[in-house]
Amino acid sequence: MRRGVLISMMMIVIAVATLRAIGPDAKELAQRGYSIFKEVIAGDEAKLADAIRYMEEAQKADETYVPNLFNLARAYFFERITFNKEDSIAKAEKAFARVVELDPTRMDALSFHGAILAAMSGGTDRAMFMRGAQELKTAMEREPNDLGVRIVTGFVSMSVPTEVLPMIGNPDMLGNLKTIGNVLDSFSSDFAPHASVVMNGFIGEAYMKRGDQEKAAESFARALKVPKPEDPGQRAGRDLLDVAITARMNGGEKPIFAQPLFSGCHSCHLAAPDKLLN
Repeated sequence: MRRGVLISMMMIVIAVATLRAIGPDAKELAQRGYSIFKEVIAGDEAKLADAIRYMEEAQKADETYVPNLFNLARAYFFERITFNKEDSIAKAEKAFARVVELDPTRMDALSFHGAILAAMSGGTDRAMFMRGAQELKTAMEREPNDLGVRIVTGFVSMSVPTEVLPMIGNPDMLGNLKTIGNVLDSFSSDFAPHASVVMNGFIGEAYMKRGDQEKAAESFARALKVPKPEDPGQRAGRDLLDVAITARMNGGEKPIFAQPLFSGCHSCHLAAPDKLLN
């Protein structure tokens, strides 16, 4: 009888091991979700739900896998700014907070979390805003050369009053944008084919904010002179960006970041403008 019990126990162990072996692999699910998310930020917005679903499944399989949590947080943030889903910003905040908890060295996640807190404060919750500002400042102080930290801080700096800039560790908004621009001018990637175009456009906006029309025009012109990509989808996206920059350079009243193409993740990655949802 004892032998029979031992055999039964062994069979249960083998069965459990088999279930684990054929169960979802967190890294595989995370990569699948991230691959789809790259298509989303390239313009195929209809696939966002699929991207989030795969990354959420990866999170269930391994809630400590930092790369997936970081990308899931970005997907939630994208969902908030693109589809205006109220609960998505809270999900993004929670996911970025978990990344920072698991890996305190991820200053890109800390800066993103700080930016989200500043946005969630809505200009009324001073304590939340100050916490977010401090996180942005900490990230900038610890990793001043991290491009992700610079970009997040740069975008926040364009949406807050000038007197607030020292609180987020970025008193020189224009200098920060130019630092990013210098890196992206020599940056080439199929993943972000318009990065240099977009950043020169934002530098132009920073000069506009200072009242320097001449420098602004030079930056907008520099953006338009960036060589166009060969890929048809990327070129179609670039054409839309060029239209917005040209309109602003020729006296358009609205800043380019007021345009939907420049207000989210699409601007640097746009390669499927025909799939953008209205």
